[in-house]
Amino acid sequence: MAANNVPQKKEEEYITNKVLIVFSLCLGGVLLLMGVKNLVSNGVSYLAGITLIKVLIGISILGVITGLFMIIREIKNHINTSMKIITGRNVLLTFAISLVIFVLIYYFLFPVFKIFYAVLPALAVYYLIYHSYQPEFVAIAFNGGVAAVLLFIIKRAISSANFKYLTYASLAVMVVYLLAQVIIVNKIKANNGTLKLKNKEYNFNFSKNAYTMLFITPVIMTILVAVGAFTSMALYSIFAVAAYLFITAVYYTVKLM
Repeated sequence: MAANNVPQKKEEEYITNKVLIVFSLCLGGVLLLMGVKNLVSNGVSYLAGITLIKVLIGISILGVITGLFMIIREIKNHINTSMKIITGRNVLLTFAISLVIFVLIYYFLFPVFKIFYAVLPALAVYYLIYHSYQPEFVAIAFNGGVAAVLLFIIKRAISSANFKYLTYASLAVMVVYLLAQVIIVNKIKANNGTLKLKNKEYNFNFSKNAYTMLFITPVIMTILVAVGAFTSMALYSIFAVAAYLFITAVYYTVKLM
């Protein structure tokens, strides 16, 4: 029995370490962005801030190249990376995200800071949800995240005469998302919890009421996005999305106990 638990404990430790590293990277990223913003916000240190951004872009490019070389080496030498954190794919992904962030900051500067102040913590939270909660709650949380982002876009678009078309575009995106999820969930349900894509088969360990929640949640999110699009209540719709996610998070957290 003790021997059988060893692989499981190793996997749990591996996942815990991955989550901690992702949280640390996201927190470090936010702190770094704050430091860069303070530099470019001050006339005296503006040039130093721009230079730092260029250096960070260069480091990110080197990181991407390093990640690619590591992937090639892993494939060539048939290295098993299933239980390793520092792998070519992880290095490539980390520095690719870093490159995108700093390139956007270099070209657009201040508007980008606010976006990534929210995006980086959100990435950390979703990564925790992915590794800690049931598959259906991962989908539910993603539904809420998509709806919240679209409502935020709607809120900004309504206040600008030049970008009002984004209001209806956002609603259209949510409707397409709703239809896509309903089709995919129907396929999974029809195949007894499996989804076949080309030659690959994905198994989903959904709970008893999962399908009901996966059908209802995108409908509720679409209704809330529609309310935000056709009224001046986009902010209240965002609060409603947050409340729905909080209630479902409590429900699924209790189920984990």
